[in-house]
Amino acid sequence: MSVLIDGILAILAIYLALQCLMAQRLTQTVFLFFAFGLALALAWIRLGAVDVAIAEAAIAAGFLGVLLLDALRDFSPTFSQKQKNPETGQNPPGKDDNKPPFLPRLALGFGLGLFLLISLEAIWKTPEGGGLTAASEAFLPESGVEHPVTAVLLNFRAYDTWLEIGVILMGLLAIFVVGGIRLYSRPFTAAQDPLLRQVILFFTPVLFLFGAFLLYFGKSGPGGAFQAAVLWGAIGILLHLGGRPVFSVMPRWLLQLILTMGLGFFLLLGFLLMATGNALFEYPPAYSGIMILIVETLAAVSIAAALTAIFANVNLMKEDPNQTESTT
Repeated sequence: MSVLIDGILAILAIYLALQCLMAQRLTQTVFLFFAFGLALALAWIRLGAVDVAIAEAAIAAGFLGVLLLDALRDFSPTFSQKQKNPETGQNPPGKDDNKPPFLPRLALGFGLGLFLLISLEAIWKTPEGGGLTAASEAFLPESGVEHPVTAVLLNFRAYDTWLEIGVILMGLLAIFVVGGIRLYSRPFTAAQDPLLRQVILFFTPVLFLFGAFLLYFGKSGPGGAFQAAVLWGAIGILLHLGGRPVFSVMPRWLLQLILTMGLGFFLLLGFLLMATGNALFEYPPAYSGIMILIVETLAAVSIAAALTAIFANVNLMKEDPNQTESTT
């Protein structure tokens, strides 16, 4: 029964991903993206990685999905107008059929079938103990943490986590390139909505404390840097919506330091470990716990700042794209 549920979930995730890529309308793509993110979160839960599922649902499906929905209001009408004949207002001939050509569908179907066969073969040949599960548990005491997922993400395969932090930072840099560098150039205005003010006053300390708890609890259970960053980033977004852009009071060098210190310290620590004779991101067992905690703390702060800046920059470009560049 468990294999059947996992197989159905795997097929569903692949199907939603393909439909998201092949959808002919932006609205379909966005909502299929939501469904795909939730399917991936369920898949991670089935794998026992609850903390990864939280990050998938919160950042990929949640945060990015909200940005896509927000952008849909601007791009969806333009997209529809480009598909129509400017003279008649009707769809051009051949555009009414939203189905993709037969050959690409056949190739995608063949690739999906081949992937499923390879997956079934891998499941069939999985040794006793779940493949790498036994090996991970054997080295868990040397990882510096008690949670196997944290050990894999921050010790055994730490370069994956380092690259994920870099992906978020590259997303922010891409927004800067297309005009989002005009960050927080507006004068400070306090929130006029009394309900929003009360929400900010109540949730700011709650989100901060709960994020700190998840950050520390990640060493022994589901949690960690990305989960804490989502909650701390929500604080920055709430403050921005309430007219309190937190980065407006910071000098440029401090903002740049906050955004890059997670990625930079992670890499610098890896180079220092290599200089002492270890492999990249191979922590000494005696100090691995404290090193992982420092890396996760700095990474959480940087990711939270990047998520806040991404939200603020995207909304700022839409609200007033002709603003003058600020010092940020």
